[in-house]
Amino acid sequence: MAYQRVARLDQLPEGRGLCVQIDGIDVGLFRVGDEIHAMENRCPHAGDPLSEGSLDGSVVQCPAHGLKFDLRTGFRPEHGDGFPIPRFAVRVVEGSVEVDLAQSLNLR
Repeated sequence: MAYQRVARLDQLPEGRGLCVQIDGIDVGLFRVGDEIHAMENRCPHAGDPLSEGSLDGSVVQCPAHGLKFDLRTGFRPEHGDGFPIPRFAVRVVEGSVEVDLAQSLNLR
């Protein structure tokens, strides 16, 4: 798979998420300063959309039950040894945000 254009950079306001669908998968895009993060848009607890949650720096809080996930790792900040939410490679090319689902970025 290769990078796919999914949004314009100006569609990603600071401090909020945006849900896009890529090959049938909902992906949450998040802008934190100059960084863009892409991760599966489902809270593992009940499947709620993380893109509708609130951001505190690089941590998103699920809007339904308050679980928090670090956008940089996919892990819960207090439980770095669990199962992370899948994260994906993202880049900006000429003002367009592109995501590659084949490049998983889950790091500890």
